[in-house]
Amino acid sequence: MAQRIAFLDIDGTIIDHAGGVPDSTASAVRQARANGHLVYLASGRTPSEVEGRLVEIGFDGAILGAGAYAWIGTLWSEGGWRVERLMDPERVSEMVTALRAVGADFVLQGRDEVWASQSALDRVTRALDAEGRLSDATREALLDHVTVTDDPPLMGVAKSAFSSDDLGCYGAVTARLGDDFSVITGTMPGLGTAGGEVSPAGVNKGSTMLTVLGELGIPVGDAIAIGDNNNDLEMLRLAGTGVAMGNATEQARAAADDVTTAVDADGIWNAFARHGLV
Repeated sequence: MAQRIAFLDIDGTIIDHAGGVPDSTASAVRQARANGHLVYLASGRTPSEVEGRLVEIGFDGAILGAGAYAWIGTLWSEGGWRVERLMDPERVSEMVTALRAVGADFVLQGRDEVWASQSALDRVTRALDAEGRLSDATREALLDHVTVTDDPPLMGVAKSAFSSDDLGCYGAVTARLGDDFSVITGTMPGLGTAGGEVSPAGVNKGSTMLTVLGELGIPVGDAIAIGDNNNDLEMLRLAGTGVAMGNATEQARAAADDVTTAVDADGIWNAFARHGLV
């Protein structure tokens, strides 16, 4: 069997909406690797947001920060960072100015640290709590890697997440930044168009996936990308096989070649079985 490589989103793909990892998902990853295939994380999460329970499953690398970073090699024991695509400090200043102008709370995300105002952190906490995902462990992890500040740095920033009570917030941010940045919505629980993410133009999971494939010498046609949300669109389109979760957004389904079952209905296992990894 020819070696293939799978890129898996985390939230809504590996982790279900109750915050759990289905046993079948962990089994699929481990069996695929035992069969000689590679399995990578591909998430909007930054490195400090990758939980130990995910590392324990076992992955061959990771694309993180929605394409800002790539670790090539067994997570986090072998290999190292091979990609780091940060936002220029002048662009960070422009982004922060625009987010403040529209009244959005925001979180700035770097490789090893996250900076947020207290209001932004409170909103994220409320959103997680509303979905039943705010366990004591999650709360502790949030507080552990977030620096609360109203004067965030301009250096070392990869992307931002913004939020508001205004459903027009995404449109207002896009109007100000959409020509020079990548602005997406629908990635934060329960917010819809009241929130979203901003990354440098051209930096996304898909473009970094191509870089990783080039480093590994693996043809694009042998890559499978699996995701559920709008920050997965580029990798779903660019991979040899793009698979949307059964709980995916309409945009993710449209970008994919195939649709598996939902995250809590053995979606990863069924996708891996259908495409010959297990």
